[in-house]
Amino acid sequence: MKNKNINFINDDHINENSFLWRYIDISKLLSFLMNKSFFFTRLDKFEDKKEGITLNHLFYKKKQKQIENGFYLENIGNRISIEVGGDKMNLIDDEINQIQKSNFANCWFIADEHSESVAMWNLYSSPNSVAIKIKYSDFKKNLLENGFIGNGNSYNITCGTIKYINFFNPNFNEINSIESVFLKDISFKHENEFRLVLKKEFEEIPIEYHPRIHKKESERLHQINEPFGLDLKLNDCENYNFEIVFHPKSQEWITRDIKKMLEIMNTKLKCNNSLLELK
Repeated sequence: MKNKNINFINDDHINENSFLWRYIDISKLLSFLMNKSFFFTRLDKFEDKKEGITLNHLFYKKKQKQIENGFYLENIGNRISIEVGGDKMNLIDDEINQIQKSNFANCWFIADEHSESVAMWNLYSSPNSVAIKIKYSDFKKNLLENGFIGNGNSYNITCGTIKYINFFNPNFNEINSIESVFLKDISFKHENEFRLVLKKEFEEIPIEYHPRIHKKESERLHQINEPFGLDLKLNDCENYNFEIVFHPKSQEWITRDIKKMLEIMNTKLKCNNSLLELK
């Protein structure tokens, strides 16, 4: 039976032999093995400040830049930008904030079975790390049939590849049908990203200030109480055929200990050495 709340979009172009890769450190590997879950990070917690930005937002931001750059006298340009466009830019910032705080993503690298990424190894791991990989068709079949356990089934989740565009000179006709959470600037193209996006209703949690408590401490507590991610447990995780690939610089004792850990945890995951040769 298919999970009605899980939807795969725009994946006709994906080769049936493609694999999903997730480059992680040992702590995240342990978490995955023990909890058998996917962690969905809130979009405003990612490095890219433009996560979730819509075409409408890109259009107005481009117009704003044209206004600022269209005057020979810098002070006049800035004055017009502040007085004419300020209210619209405030509205745009508020809308982006709502999109980012109501969408959560779990991200993978998509490529061929043996196409490792040196960039992804360097960005998201260390020589003591691993990558988890799975065939795309197996992943899709299992997720649609088994879904998540418990409250994971109450969320709507959309799965698809990222479309990379030039945010500074976008072709609006080419991308007008793509949901904003699946758009990123071309500068992130090396991530070749496939993501699962979980949507929640936006809820602004106000900061409660107390006259006898330092404001920065109140803001810190607010950050802790505001959920920056959601952990969803996979149903029948053992049937997914995940594999582990050791870092190309991994030392023998590391790979040996990870295999021993898998044995102790009675986790039957296939382990492979990296095909890359790095100094």
